[in-house]
Amino acid sequence: MDTLELKNILISKISEIDDIRYLEAIMTILESKTSSKNYSENYNEELLKAEEDITAGRLYTQSQAKDKIEEWKKK
Repeated sequence: MDTLELKNILISKISEIDDIRYLEAIMTILESKTSSKNYSENYNEELLKAEEDITAGRLYTQSQAKDKIEEWKKK
């Protein structure tokens, strides 16, 4: 299988996916390969977002996180 054929297969498979979280995960993988951003710059941006989430109260306790994981497992 050559590169062009593999790209076409991937495009076809990705177009069949409706799960937004799965698509976001694929996008993250693709961006990490094609992005020209410096990793430390991206890391710092993610840290700032996390700090903003904490300040805004967008976080879970360990117990709440465990409960969420259990809910996801049931789906």
